Amino acid sequence: MFFDIFRLGLIHAAALISVAALTCRDQIVLRALLVVSTLLYILYYFVVPEVLLWDAIFWTAVNLGVNLFMMSSLLLARTQFRLSEDERRLFAAFGPLSPGEFRALMKIATWRRAETTQILLREGAPVEKVYYVLDGTPKVTKAGRSFPLRPFAFIGEIGFLRKAPASATVTVEPGACYVEWPAKALQALQLRRPLIKVALDGLLASDMAAKMAAA
Repeated sequence: MFFDIFRLGLIHAAALISVAALTCRDQIVLRALLVVSTLLYILYYFVVPEVLLWDAIFWTAVNLGVNLFMMSSLLLARTQFRLSEDERRLFAAFGPLSPGEFRALMKIATWRRAETTQILLREGAPVEKVYYVLDGTPKVTKAGRSFPLRPFAFIGEIGFLRKAPASATVTVEPGACYVEWPAKALQALQLRRPLIKVALDGLLASDMAAKMAAA
């Protein structure tokens, strides 16, 4: 008797859990519930019909695999465990970005450690790269005047946003640690990932405002 009730209840439990999943806004919770629902459906197909429904079992198993893969991707996008120490420092400075968005940004980035004085931007030249300095003090030279910038600052963001030549020459001293992004690759990434564009535009605008306030 109990086994009969259990068998008949499987399909209803699976359906109810599936409906409950559709009410969840959190994608991970939604997919976790769908995984449980799918497992119950598979169990139902094995224990209830007199003849095994292999077609239904196969496609339900495919559905289960897709959900498990997407759950893994979502969990990875929300975690920082694969970030290096320098990447964690940079990620902390890029507050609006999720770990997944940050990884996408870092795929097109190159880490640099200056061995000699490096010219990042030259006044009047096209801005082909955007930089972010973590360690070291960038020096800005404009119209014959020079002044230092704080570390943890973007370099080239004005030219990048305005698609204009560099308004000043910027150098970093030996030992400076910085990240560089090719401007074209960064623009292409922003087109593919609108959320990255929104977050990055906010970071660049905040950085420019901080520089203006310091000036």
